[in-house]
Amino acid sequence: MGSSSYFLYTLGLLLLCCVVTANKEPLANAKYKDPTEPLGVRIKNLMSHMTLEEKIGQMVQVERANATSEVIKNYFIGSVLSGGGSVPAPKATPEAWVNMVNEIQKAALSTRLGIPMIYGIDAVHGHNNAYNATIFPHNIGLGVTRQVLVENLIPNESVSKLDPIDIVFKLLYSSL
Repeated sequence: MGSSSYFLYTLGLLLLCCVVTANKEPLANAKYKDPTEPLGVRIKNLMSHMTLEEKIGQMVQVERANATSEVIKNYFIGSVLSGGGSVPAPKATPEAWVNMVNEIQKAALSTRLGIPMIYGIDAVHGHNNAYNATIFPHNIGLGVTRQVLVENLIPNESVSKLDPIDIVFKLLYSSL
């Protein structure tokens, strides 16, 4: 490669870098961080800043046991789920749950875009992951009782047990 070809190649690469970065606003001033902007504007702006890896990561939900700070940060995980039996520790207190979720949330917020993570907990027939929680029969067992009043009380009872833990996404039983 001659010196003029090398110069043109380098110049082209430099121009390409300028074009790619020219339309990128600094993340500190990004519209998606401004709560006064309309939701649609914020979403489009956030999506324009995301890499393909970040978009894929936001669509992934991992099980709590795999949700280390490193995994959350490296793969941009968007959601974590505590399924049946997935607890922070045996006989975990509400404080232990809150501490665990806060640590995972800190990892999510420390990524480049600072997107909060959604934490889900499986409570379809009571908060069976919480120590000393009330557990109800599965939906099919409740359905055969034909007691709509009982079916409508269960979600309220489950929510009352989940509220001290303050988990954002709750998978609750619904008779609908």
